[in-house]
Amino acid sequence: MAPPRNLREAQKLMGRITALSRFISRATEKSLPFFKVLKREQKFEWNADCDKAFSELKEYLAQLPRLAKPSPGEPLFMYLASSHLAASSVLVKPEGQSQHPIYFSSHLFKDAETRYTNLEKLALMLVLSVRKLRPYFLSHPVTVLTNSNLGRLLTNSEISGRLIKWTVELGEYDIQYQPRTSIKAQALADFLIEMPEGEPEQTWRVYVDGSSNRQGSGVGVVLISPLEEEIHLSIRLSFRASNNEAEYEAVLAGLQAAKRMGSTKVQLYSDSQLVAQQTDGSYEARNDRMRKYTEAFAQLKAEFKEVSLLKIPRTENTKADGLARLASSMTEWTEEGPITQVAFVAQIDQAEATPQPEDWRSTLITFLQTGITPPDPSSAKVLRRRAARFTLIGDQLYRRAFSRPLLKCLGPEDADYVMREAHQGCCGNHPGGRSLARENSIGRLLLAHSSS
Repeated sequence: MAPPRNLREAQKLMGRITALSRFISRATEKSLPFFKVLKREQKFEWNADCDKAFSELKEYLAQLPRLAKPSPGEPLFMYLASSHLAASSVLVKPEGQSQHPIYFSSHLFKDAETRYTNLEKLALMLVLSVRKLRPYFLSHPVTVLTNSNLGRLLTNSEISGRLIKWTVELGEYDIQYQPRTSIKAQALADFLIEMPEGEPEQTWRVYVDGSSNRQGSGVGVVLISPLEEEIHLSIRLSFRASNNEAEYEAVLAGLQAAKRMGSTKVQLYSDSQLVAQQTDGSYEARNDRMRKYTEAFAQLKAEFKEVSLLKIPRTENTKADGLARLASSMTEWTEEGPITQVAFVAQIDQAEATPQPEDWRSTLITFLQTGITPPDPSSAKVLRRRAARFTLIGDQLYRRAFSRPLLKCLGPEDADYVMREAHQGCCGNHPGGRSLARENSIGRLLLAHSSS
């Protein structure tokens, strides 16, 4: 085939590439020079980059990989790759010690999609692949092999925006996430060798500050992503804390928030001299409570690849300081904030003083993780039958529901909070009498079930 000589022949070439896209790994990236030619409003110009891409494409088409056909119910694997302008995926099936491709797919990022983080690009490619290959995902359990934090991101209960929409859409299918191991199929060499290892892990900047006064205590957190996107958190502590304790609570809340955002490298900024010197070992924590906070910080720090805390002047920490003052000055009735905010707070004081109620989910989670059953045969039989209706995604337990999304299982405290929020919060005046009575009965059953 000769190179295109005009715009019409270039359009024909793109049509043929599209028809063969399921056989071509990373077809979109191989065709990027052709896209640029078609997008030009001036006259047609076939340049050296197009010649090179055209020659490489012909060489690739001369030795197309053999696509496999999966058996019903057979486990499948999916690889994902992304770059700045495009993303690709390949669905494969295992055959002995090797893997054979079933379908290749690619996507060219447009407008705002080019500004997504690398994890969001991978998540978008997974969603597009699921939509395109829906029959495969409905008929087979699929494991996504990736070395990124994609699985943690999509199973995080605190995500929002476009990610929560994608998570709900993916919840319909049996998708697991595992680290990518060695390349087992020569047919995938072109795909995996061209796959970039991902964008270099960039550092998130987190500004934290704590505030304590007569009205209460609160913390402020400002997270700044590598793309300079800011996330503001204003959290009121549900217990009385000193200024130093509030500063530590702010640091712990900032680390937990950064972890939930998928960050592995964090640069913390605080205007507290005590916190900065105690965390790096310059000051010794002689107070028992301060020692517990330093231990909590070290434990959280171990979950990141890199964490550093820098002391800055108060004038450079005005945003976090304003958020902390806002949280500490709230009236008492606003303490019952959303669960997503309360979950960030370490609350060491409450952990010491308040005994934790027994969680009904612990037995199911232990069984799903380890397969351990009670010694009593009848109890073990009941547990196996009951566990069939539940699934574990990350550390969160969900109940399977017929033709509905997975239902998140709550502990006694969260269940009590949800019921109080539903009847005393924004939903209190909306239900009618019968609906409210029905919700009350369901709520009592839920609380009784969670405590049993």
